[in-house]
Parts: sequence; C-alpha cells; structure tokens
Amino acid sequence: MNIVINGHSGSGKSTAIRRILCALQEAPYGFWTEKLPFGSNAPVYLHPCRLPLAYMEGNRIGFCRERHAQAEPAMFESVGVAALSDIPRGALVLMDEVGVMERDAAEFQRAVFRILDGDYRVLVAVRDRSTPLLDAIRSHPKSLLADAPEANTPDFLAMALRLFMQKRDAMQE
Repeated sequence: MNIVINGHSGSGKSTAIRRILCALQEAPYGFWTEKLPFGSNAPVYLHPCRLPLAYMEGNRIGFCRERHAQAEPAMFESVGVAALSDIPRGALVLMDEVGVMERDAAEFQRAVFRILDGDYRVLVAVRDRSTPLLDAIRSHPKSLLADAPEANTPDFLAMALRLFMQKRDAMQE
C-alpha cells in the first residue's frame, strides 16, 4: 500500500505526512529531504530516517540556485539508495520528497520502485511537475494518489491510518 501526496513546494505535502506519522506512532525507514533557507544558493540534504541528523557534504544532494535545481546524482546513488535498502517486509517507509533532482540517478530510481513494488507501507511526497519519474510514481498501480490539500483533511488522515493499520495487521498474521 502506497500513499502518494502530490503538490507544489509549500502546499502541505510534508505537513500531511507528519500528521500521518504522528498518528501511527511508528518510526519509519526511508528518507526525508530538507532545503536550507540560504537565499539564492540553498543546499538540499537527504536525511535517512534511522540515522542521526547531519548536514555534511556526504548527504547534500544538490542546491536550489535561483529557483533552479542543481543535483548531485552520485549522492542519490549512495546515501539515497542506502536509505532505501535493507528494509524489513511490512515496514513503514517514508520518501519525502521525490522531485526533479533525481532525474539522472538511475539506481536511486530503481530503489524507489523496489519499495513501491514491494510489500511495504509507503508514504511518498512528490512534486507536482511532470517528469517520467514523477508521472510513474503518481500512476503506480499499488498507490493511492492525493493532492496536498485533500491529504490534510481529517477524513483523509482517518482513511490513511485505517489502510496502513489494516496492511500492518494483515502482515503480522
């Protein structure tokens, strides 16, 4: 079961994900990304969920320069792939967010689809741009797609919790 939350920057994708994670009270595997607010040359970091928070060159996946992404594909291929590896069956997996920087990171893209195709409970935030990667994530057959405003409603939260708990319970039987 995959829940894909779609939206532009600042639309509430991560807010919806935090609400779901808080309600589940379960530490996820996977990663979250963070753009630091340093004006026109903002570094972007990929933080594996189960490692200490770090702002180092080794997990900097690129920069946003004058509102244009400048990616470092090798970082996706190393730290990104590692964050999506060795995840137990049935685990809760976070990918917040997948955007345009991943375009040239083929192994990372394969890791994303191993998770989406696998037997996991996945929360993924995607940018509202049209790229082959983002379009494939949004149309994945095991995924439920919601736009960020819808994903921030109480009804959506209740539905997401119900789906993830049902999947977790079914996997424990």
